[in-house]
Amino acid sequence: MKRIIFTLTISMLALASCNHSSNNYIIPVDYESYYEGVTSLTEKEDQELSQKIIMDWFNNTRGKEIPDIQVKNLDGKSVKIKKLLKRATILVFTDTHCGFGKEEVEREFPMAISNMKEEFEGIDVLCLVEDAEDSAPDETLNYAKSLQGIYDNVFIIEQKDATRMNLTGSPTKFFIDKHQIVRHIQMGFDMDDDRREDNIRQAMELMKKG
Repeated sequence: MKRIIFTLTISMLALASCNHSSNNYIIPVDYESYYEGVTSLTEKEDQELSQKIIMDWFNNTRGKEIPDIQVKNLDGKSVKIKKLLKRATILVFTDTHCGFGKEEVEREFPMAISNMKEEFEGIDVLCLVEDAEDSAPDETLNYAKSLQGIYDNVFIIEQKDATRMNLTGSPTKFFIDKHQIVRHIQMGFDMDDDRREDNIRQAMELMKKG
């Protein structure tokens, strides 16, 4: 099992500790370890295990510092992600496979940004597109290029590095404070536009307090 598949849309919003601790980096979740020695599960056991994995993923990410991994710009040049996080930043993660994720990243979230333009002042938005191991040649690059007109900052991240950052579901948003700490997480999408904007607003408030 190379990566977890979330079968339900998840939107996680929770208060993170405001204490900044150096070397307190995101702890990658080893999904395969949860299934070692497991041959069968009842429906209840499967739900309980899935919930445990989700909570471990959340706790290993929220309140943690972004690791200094490398991403690539659309010209193929590598850059360390910490150099891109110069102030409070909303990191938007997506891939080329999830249709619902694409709709959120291409249309719904940009619409929210437009509607909340004044509230986004002083906040950067960074879009990361995963280059999955099974992606076709140039598939990731072409999709990333298609997002240039939507986001000012679009970069490509390799699947192994996305996993290291616990970016395993599309779409995922990390709300990162000026200390490069993940203060808030949203995964999935919201069908209600007003609720989406309210959730984003709450997330940004927590991010700004960091």
